[in-house]
Amino acid sequence: MIDQKKAVIHLIVFYLLVPSLALADWKTDINQYLKEERWVEAQILLENSLSSLAEPDRQEALAILPYIYHRLGQTEKEKQAIVNYFEQYNLAEPLFEFLDFSVFNPLLEFWGRWEKDYPLLTNVNFLVPASAEPRTIPEMLRLGFDLSADAYYKIQVEGQPLIGGWWSKGSHLIQLPLPFSYEEPFMIKLDVFLKTKLVTVKKRILIDFNVRHRNLGQPELVVQRQNTPPLKDIEGEVALYIGDSLIYKSSKYLQKKIPVKITIPPPNPPGTKPYLVPQKDQYPMRAVSILDAVSAIVKTVKDWRKKPPETTPAIYNRQAELNFTFVNPEQQAVRTEVEVRLKAEKPEVLPY
Repeated sequence: MIDQKKAVIHLIVFYLLVPSLALADWKTDINQYLKEERWVEAQILLENSLSSLAEPDRQEALAILPYIYHRLGQTEKEKQAIVNYFEQYNLAEPLFEFLDFSVFNPLLEFWGRWEKDYPLLTNVNFLVPASAEPRTIPEMLRLGFDLSADAYYKIQVEGQPLIGGWWSKGSHLIQLPLPFSYEEPFMIKLDVFLKTKLVTVKKRILIDFNVRHRNLGQPELVVQRQNTPPLKDIEGEVALYIGDSLIYKSSKYLQKKIPVKITIPPPNPPGTKPYLVPQKDQYPMRAVSILDAVSAIVKTVKDWRKKPPETTPAIYNRQAELNFTFVNPEQQAVRTEVEVRLKAEKPEVLPY
């Protein structure tokens, strides 16, 4: 009986130690392969082990993989593996504590080059002036972000080149005019090309406009009478008959004072004076196609090329989304609600 209990205890201890033993074998094997420069065996081991590794071991494996591709001369795989790592772990550095110094030093030098030259674009948000009223139409779209390395850049909207130049490491913003039309939901594709000495990537940012129209009912009259009919005093009446048929009747009343309720019209859109008829070409009164709206954005941004790039001021707040509403003075029964969101896609590695 005692022997059976000991056997059970030994079995439990064995199963508890199996993951640690497997992990130790993985690290021991990869360390030995790297020391002996057996790059193909190291590549096969890592690629087959990734699906079964848990954090933080998976992070270290993903960090070693581009180094192996580099030593094998597989440049495209190296760049893609670098993108995969940085997009998942940002600038978090792997430890590599299990590696010998003969392997650790060249691997650390390899990662030092990439950390310096990989153009990681993070913290993409809308920048909104701190003084802006909530849910009001912004005068333009401002996209703020952080860049981890100096890089040449080029910006495209819906495939149309807008502007390019040089960005230093740090915070930056992109300014775009708002579209003119909000008849239905739409999306704008903003592509940011970033080039350093080691890699060129294209980062796509999707600007999603979710548009909803709410019917507020028929607009009230400027002067509304009460529900009860007013009292009237008849002063005189003229009627014209042909036989028994009434052809014409006219009455004159002395009408008493009628209580009234004045309905104040809604505020006009920005740029118009209160209670004046808005200009016909002012947004959002003008309905144009989405293509025309994008073309207007392209033209406006091209006109800004001569202006110096604006730095990120401290008076802006970062917001993950924008929300604003407006009522078209020409269609006061309809209120339009617009929700604007950002979605940054995984960068695409370019061959130049």
